[in-house]
This record gives sequence, C-alpha cells and structure tokens, in this order.
Amino acid sequence: MRIVRILTSWLIAVIVTTVGISVIHSLRIQNELAELGVELPFGLRVSTIGRDLAGLAPTLGPVVAIALAIGFVIAAVLRPRLPALAWIAYPLAGAAAVVTALVAMKYSYDITPIAGARGTLGLPLFALVGAVGGWIFAWRSKTRG
Repeated sequence: MRIVRILTSWLIAVIVTTVGISVIHSLRIQNELAELGVELPFGLRVSTIGRDLAGLAPTLGPVVAIALAIGFVIAAVLRPRLPALAWIAYPLAGAAAVVTALVAMKYSYDITPIAGARGTLGLPLFALVGAVGGWIFAWRSKTRG
C-alpha cells in the first residue's frame, strides 16, 4: 500500500508542478506583451493560460515526471544521512530537479525552451514551483495512521 501512496503522491506533485510552470510561463509572457503595449483582455489572458497548458503538458509533463522522480529518489537516499536537512529534502529536490531539467535543456538545445524561465525572475519562480511539488510529495507520501 505504501508504494501506491508514493506513486500517487509523485503523480500529484508532477501535475501540480507542470501546471504551475505552465501558468507562470503564460503569465510572464503575457506580462512582457503588456509591457510592449499589447492590450490583453482578461478573457484572452485566461484562455491563453489554458492553451499554453494544453500545448506544454504533453512535453513538459514527462520532463517534470522524470526530473522529480530522480530528485525524490536522491532525496530519499540522502535524508537519513543529512538529518538536519531531512525536513526540507523533498522541496529542495523538487526545486533542484526543475532547475536541473531547465539547465540541461538549455545546454542541449542552446536555447531556453520555456520562455517563461528566462530573465532574473523566471528560473527562481520555476524552482519555487518545483519546491511546492516536493512539499506536496513529502506531505502526501507520509505514512498515515
């Protein structure tokens, strides 16, 4: 039963992280367009978030899934060896996994494939979403009862 809880927790973390990255990406691009003077009505902004998610999820989801799986396994191995950091192991793993995946894509393709990750705010925001995914995994995968 524990393996089902772990896999379910991982899947929820993947979904939350993927959706979070997509929404932040969409909002950052919309903000940049608005700064250029492009008028974006509220309805268009909302529908664009949905279209961006539909477009990004098929490729972003598997990348996030693999990155979080690797990060969470590493965190599980390191937690007993670093007891002072055990409480934050999975959020750190989630953040590091997202950043590592983005950096690997940057060096593999010589571009930042997710435009919302560009700039001084992009990568930290995406790392924060990865940390939220890690926190959700840690919270959901705890032994209950």
